[in-house]
Amino acid sequence: MKFPYSCAPVLAACALAAGCGGGSSSSAKEKPAAEEAPSGHPISAPDPSTTASPVIKPSPRDGAPLIEELKYDLRERTVKMAGMPGRTSAACDRPSVAAAKGSKVTCTVTYEGVKVTWPVTIQGPSMGGLTLAYQAEPSVGILTAKGATADFWANNHDAGTDLRCDDMPAVKQVPLGQKTGYRCSYLTKSSIDDRPLRVPLDLIVRSTGPYFRA
Repeated sequence: MKFPYSCAPVLAACALAAGCGGGSSSSAKEKPAAEEAPSGHPISAPDPSTTASPVIKPSPRDGAPLIEELKYDLRERTVKMAGMPGRTSAACDRPSVAAAKGSKVTCTVTYEGVKVTWPVTIQGPSMGGLTLAYQAEPSVGILTAKGATADFWANNHDAGTDLRCDDMPAVKQVPLGQKTGYRCSYLTKSSIDDRPLRVPLDLIVRSTGPYFRA
């Protein structure tokens, strides 16, 4: 049984928290001010392996029990949230789960030693019975330095120069959908007086990955 990567209940929950999808937003109103002293370290284009789509191997065999398919899917979602490939494993609080609507199971994915709990509720068949939809929101977010800086570079290197990020831990558990206390910034020019302007953005980790917001 295959799972749709995004199902309506998951998207709705995500939208209520902070919106879905990765990327950055720097649409805050510009204020004429002196250029801030740059902080953090310069960053450059990430290694392609950091930005590659997550692939967990081996994948479940054909006809594998539903619980194994679910654990695999949650491992993939955890890697995407972290923003970079990493070692993962998964365990659930029961050996099996029914495909019936309303069935519940709680699974824990371990990513590079950091544990994330995923309470899962089965929503039932989807796409004419070809897939099985479920709702799951992680208990915490996973921040990775490489994943965050890669996301910032991808979404902001065309917006300015001298991209910089705070020093971050390699891997850290953080509150989901909230400011992490880490920031990245880039240098541009003010549209008001053409003076140099540094734009700082706050790092937030959502279930879909790193996100930067003014």
